[in-house]
Formats: sequence, structure tokens, C-alpha cells
Amino acid sequence: MRYSFKIGSVWGIPIELHITFMLLMGAVFILFYPALYLFLLIVFLFVFVVFHELAHSVVARHYGIKVRKIVLYPIGGVSEIEEVPEKPSIEWRLAIAGPLMSFAVGAILLSLNQLISVKAPVETLAPSIATAGNLILDLAVLNFILGAFNLIPAFPMDGGRVFRALLAERMKFSDATKYAAYIGRLFGIAMVVVGVFYDFWLILIGVFIYIGASEEAEQTIVSTNLATVRVKDVMQTEAGAVQPETTLAEAVEVMFKARYHDALVEKEGIFQGVVSWDEIMKIKPEDRANLTVGQMPLKCIRVLQDESVLEAYKVMNREKIDLLPAFDREAPDKVVGVLTSEGMAKAYEKAKSLR
Repeated sequence: MRYSFKIGSVWGIPIELHITFMLLMGAVFILFYPALYLFLLIVFLFVFVVFHELAHSVVARHYGIKVRKIVLYPIGGVSEIEEVPEKPSIEWRLAIAGPLMSFAVGAILLSLNQLISVKAPVETLAPSIATAGNLILDLAVLNFILGAFNLIPAFPMDGGRVFRALLAERMKFSDATKYAAYIGRLFGIAMVVVGVFYDFWLILIGVFIYIGASEEAEQTIVSTNLATVRVKDVMQTEAGAVQPETTLAEAVEVMFKARYHDALVEKEGIFQGVVSWDEIMKIKPEDRANLTVGQMPLKCIRVLQDESVLEAYKVMNREKIDLLPAFDREAPDKVVGVLTSEGMAKAYEKAKSLR
């Protein structure tokens, strides 16, 4: 089941809205109707979170890091980047860009409020919610809160990433991640405890920070360990291949027998490329007997068997393919094995055991 839905894109970066954001907006609309000023503020919050995340994305692109997508949550957003920056100096710059954008927007709105005052109609205000009742001033405060909240030195907040980057200047990246995640979990627990006595929202935010810190630590540490696993350790050495003159119908049978999602193409033992499952599925079943593999688009992707699984994963993820042929440095045209999604799962388990 999908939990986020694409609502558009900016500079080629898909922007998705998480279902929890929609649920929050629906709940606020129902609970506070007809006092819908808070609902209006949340709509603007959605826009400001986009600005915040785009700032991260601009810096990431500046350093040549690919941004897969931006996902918007009720208390912030996440820019999903292809890889964690290797240099701490890049990571903290990337992390700090979002809060700086929020503070900049807040400052602009605060200045604009000196020139223009937009008072909200009394009937739209919710007496139980503290606001200034001045739209521009409230939006300025909203941005300052967004920036300050994200500077909390706890994963998965931007401040936690800045903290991790500063630690990584002085110790191993994996150790820096553990310490930053530990602080994040402590902060999350503290917010839950305080929330029990003061505010239910603090409980929700505390749980979010605790879970986010735990998942961030798990994924980062495993990814770091994946760099130590070699392709040859988890690849299949018996590679089922098809010839360029093989029909698509026959290729599908080979793929099923070899338990591949894609077709490895060779001609007289020499690698030609890979035909993806998605490309074959575009052809109607009744037409597959009349078309050959050689007539399909070929992906000429490869990895060396002594390279890390992490590098291979980046290629598979970028090309959206589940089969990656492996080669030996001494024989660059002859496939010695294939790395599949099943092999990646084995590598992941191997990396987890190295913690």
C-alpha cells in the first residue's frame, strides 16, 4: 500500500504528500469548522515545508547528489537523496539549508507585516488555539517555528544531521551516527514524558523523533556495512542468458526458470546488455512470439565482482532494474555472475550481522 501520493514536481524532483498530512488537514477541517483559520495556516505550512525541502535539494544538487523525491509529513518533510554525503562538511551544509530557508522566509514575512496587515475574520478563529489573528505575522511565526524545530539536535531532524556531521569530523561515521541517534531517542522519550503532563501533540512528536532516530541509525549503519560486502560474495555464478535472436516469449520462460526479473543478453558468450521486465511487459502476450530480444532496448549496465554491493545497489536503483551482470577485471566482456534482488537481500542480512 502506498502511503504518499505525488502532487507535482519542481526541477524534475517529484513531490509527494504523505497520507498523515491529508488526515491532519481533514481532522482540523472537521474539528474546527467553521473556525477555519487554523486550516488555512496548515495549507500555508504545506507550502513552506516545500520551500524548506527544496533548499535541501538545491544544495544536494550543487554537490552532485541526486534527489529522488520530497515527501511532506505533518511536522515537516523529507528529501530522499540517493546517498549520504561522504564528507561531513557537505552533510552539515545540506542539513542547515532547510532551517535557513525557513528563517529567511519568516524574516521576509515579518518585514512585510510592517507594511501590510491582514487581519483574520473573528468567526474564523479558534479560541482554543493561540494565534495573533494576523495572517502575515502568524505565517512569519510559523516559519520561525519550522526552522527552530528542525534545528533540534536529534535524528531525524536537520539539527541531528548537523550534529552527526560535526561528530563525524572527529570519529568514524558509523560511531557518529550511533551517538546522534542515541541523543535523538533520548530527546524523543523526554518529549513523550513532558507531553503526558502538558500537551498531547508533544507525545506524537516525541514518538516521531524516537522512531525516526532508530530507523535512521539502522539504515545508515547497515548502508555503511554494505560497503564492506563484495558483489562476488552474494552474486549467482550460474547466469541464465538469452541470445539476441531469442523471441520474447522464450525469454520470459528463461527468466522464470532462472528466477530473474530481467533478461541477460549474450551473443557467443559476449555480453550485449539487459532487457528489463518492464520493457517486455509493454509488449502484448500475443506479439511476444514475433519479436526478438535483439529488437528491444538494451541496458548496458555492469559491475565488477570485487566492487561493493553498495555501489551495485546504486546502479540497480538508478536504472530501476533487478538484475546486474558482474564482470572480472581481466575479462570485461564475459559475465561471471549476476547480482539480483535476492542477492541484495542476502547482502543486507550480511551487513546487519556486521554491526
